[in-house]
Amino acid sequence: LGGAILAGGAVGPVLLMSGLSLGSAAESALLLNLEGPFTAVLAWFVFHEHFDRRIATGMAAIAAGAVVLAWNPSQGPRLTWSGLMIAGACLAWAVDNNLTRKVSASDPVQIAALKGLIAGAVNTALALGWGRKLPGLATIGGAAVVGVVSYGVSLVLFILALRRLGAGRTAAYFSTAPFVGALGGVVA
Repeated sequence: LGGAILAGGAVGPVLLMSGLSLGSAAESALLLNLEGPFTAVLAWFVFHEHFDRRIATGMAAIAAGAVVLAWNPSQGPRLTWSGLMIAGACLAWAVDNNLTRKVSASDPVQIAALKGLIAGAVNTALALGWGRKLPGLATIGGAAVVGVVSYGVSLVLFILALRRLGAGRTAAYFSTAPFVGALGGVVA
């Protein structure tokens, strides 16, 4: 659990914020889909989870999409520091996902609470150390409520999926979220 918190709660967010500060939001948002394939590859080849052809094909399609995003017809594929940092954040979260899978038989609410509290404290300390100021209490309270609902509840459900499906399959299902969101945006 400590390794998962370190990778997903400290390393991943620092790489993400660094990558976002150097690149475009659109490229970054689309590259964040690499978390799924990275999670699946680690699950299959490092943690020896079973995989089937359908899920492997889906993950390959997501990875190919990331390559297409980095493609500029006049320049060919390009690697930017922003893209590398976003990909590094995705790899850190893939490590987090697989390590969390190892402890997913424990109480998912307790795991989510520990991950949120420790990662939140570490990231707040990093921000303060870099000269950022704390927002007002109303903003902190609102962020806490949004965090519990959007991060906490979803993390508990994610841990339950890890327990029942494994990291590779959970990553495959989780990777459909951007498409569901895009469809919702078009319909609305």
